[in-house]
Amino acid sequence: MTSAVLSCQDCGAVQRRPSDVEYDLLRCGDCDGTMERRRGRSLAASLALSATTLVLLVPANLFPFLSTSVLEATRESYLISSATLMWQQDWPALAIAIGLFVVVLPLVRFTLLTTVLLLVYRQSQAPWLGRVFRWSNTLQNWAMADVFLLGLWVAHARLSATVQTDLRIGGYCFVAAAIATLLTRATLDKDEVWERIRPSDDETSLEGVVVCHACEMVMRHPEPGCRCTRCDGRIYRRIPGALSASVALTLAGVVLYLPANLYPIARIPIGLTPTSYTILGGTIELFDAGLYSLAALVFTASFAIPFFKLIGLAWCIASVARRSTFALSAKTKTYRAVEEVGRWSMVDPFVVACFVPVTQFNAAITSSAEPAATYFTAVVVLTMLAAHLFDPRLMWDAARSKAS
Repeated sequence: MTSAVLSCQDCGAVQRRPSDVEYDLLRCGDCDGTMERRRGRSLAASLALSATTLVLLVPANLFPFLSTSVLEATRESYLISSATLMWQQDWPALAIAIGLFVVVLPLVRFTLLTTVLLLVYRQSQAPWLGRVFRWSNTLQNWAMADVFLLGLWVAHARLSATVQTDLRIGGYCFVAAAIATLLTRATLDKDEVWERIRPSDDETSLEGVVVCHACEMVMRHPEPGCRCTRCDGRIYRRIPGALSASVALTLAGVVLYLPANLYPIARIPIGLTPTSYTILGGTIELFDAGLYSLAALVFTASFAIPFFKLIGLAWCIASVARRSTFALSAKTKTYRAVEEVGRWSMVDPFVVACFVPVTQFNAAITSSAEPAATYFTAVVVLTMLAAHLFDPRLMWDAARSKAS
């Protein structure tokens, strides 16, 4: 690391980097947020895991994924089957979301990430590396192989209670790829990769420092809207219009949250009888079946997390509007938690996506998505976008302006 100056992405405080001590974790002196983490990170390990994920995603998409059997009838699915069947059943928004989050974006993200890590490891100086690594990082929360794995686990447990259910070779490859996805994320040191792509400028003055929101490149007195010299992203002290967009998206999420929970999310064969269930109804069903851990997971991911996401975002937005100085560190940690866990709310739509292709037997043994699946997916997407656009530094800016 060459720059002597850092700017916290959580509160915007500009600080000097400690140069006389070795550290594994660097926290902000103002908000106690994590600025750098080195422990457990490795370029070689993340490259190996990223390449492994990419290789495993190929057979996961090409080979049979899941199969069910009732008497002598068998139904088999591929990973893409969920999206194609949703489209055929006139749920186009749900089909597009599942196809993107589970099939397309994981392949795109790990193709980009593996390419960048390989070239960085070989000390390449290709001018487009920063731009491609920025794209890869942007896709991190939207490539949801790991979330789909949890949905597959819940779907398999539910299906197995009614029909014989088997994971096929594509499914096994997908499970391995999803686990490798989590390990890649845990071992990837983004700071090291950025520094290898282009070292930070050797800034020493704290005056006029602005940090790139994408790669944390520190610059002094950049022109608003100019391009970052490392990742080619736009440079703004604070992203214009981000707060109003976050407010609008959060309000839209609140409006859709009610129908997402009141309407049935799917119709599935329970005891060989097609039965519609809501999100809470599905949780109760798992509890009654003695699957207590799964019931707790589904309740947390599908009901509690979306609710607290909306409350957390509203709390942070209100803090900016009121220029509040109360519990700023707690609000910042709440925002980071909302940003991190929001994607896991897609579990219930993914459960439906696993169910539908392998339960098309007859009128008694069949399943389909219901209206709440689209509403719920929309809530997840809207709140993820709201969290992505919201800048937690605005809370600290507002509090500092009030104090001054």
